[in-house]
Amino acid sequence: MRQWHVCLYPTFQLILCYFEATSKFYTNIVQSYILLALNICRSAQIIFNRNVFIKNPRLIILTHLLIYILPALNITIQIFCNWTILLRTKGESCDIVYSSLTIEIFNLFIIYIIPVALNLIVITFCIRHVSSIKGIHSQQIINLRRKHKKNLLIRTIIFYSIWLVLWSPNILTFQFINVNTEPGIFISLLNYIAIKTDPIFITVLDVRFFQTWKIIWQKIKECRRRTVAPAWLTASERIY
Repeated sequence: MRQWHVCLYPTFQLILCYFEATSKFYTNIVQSYILLALNICRSAQIIFNRNVFIKNPRLIILTHLLIYILPALNITIQIFCNWTILLRTKGESCDIVYSSLTIEIFNLFIIYIIPVALNLIVITFCIRHVSSIKGIHSQQIINLRRKHKKNLLIRTIIFYSIWLVLWSPNILTFQFINVNTEPGIFISLLNYIAIKTDPIFITVLDVRFFQTWKIIWQKIKECRRRTVAPAWLTASERIY
């Protein structure tokens, strides 16, 4: 599409090029803060026994809207303030570089340092709560808590180890490496693998998602059966 000079207006080509250059940046910001929101919801369930998905649906919807809107607003402001330089080379992917080291450090804080630090704090509170046996005298409850702590630690370590290995290289280097170079292509590949495998890792981290998807899939199958059965009966009636 970058080479369709006849079919596309220059303005539309420019919009497409900016979209291609900023899409990974936007996707990674959204990904990191959705994971942070998920961890906060899990901690509310573990520490306060509060299912925010049911008790606070409006807050969940508002949070999702902010997670999707604010990164787009951040990228738009940087483009219109001329803090970015668009790289357009024929036959290669569009890319952007930043005109100031201050902007690069700001992006690094927003997209990596803040969400990772907050995730670690939330996980620490969860593990501390699960491991606490203050005021508990029943050995059975203590053993259950220790087992829960062990499972939580194992799942958390596995998830974040794989996620950070696949996700971190792109976040730490995308502002400094051209996406069309061999290192840039390899790092982008790791990032795409991270995006594709996110649903699997999230279901391992929080079983409720797997259960919800299973219920939705069963409802879809039931709807398909209800749709197919009347059509089959109608066809049978026409034959007779």
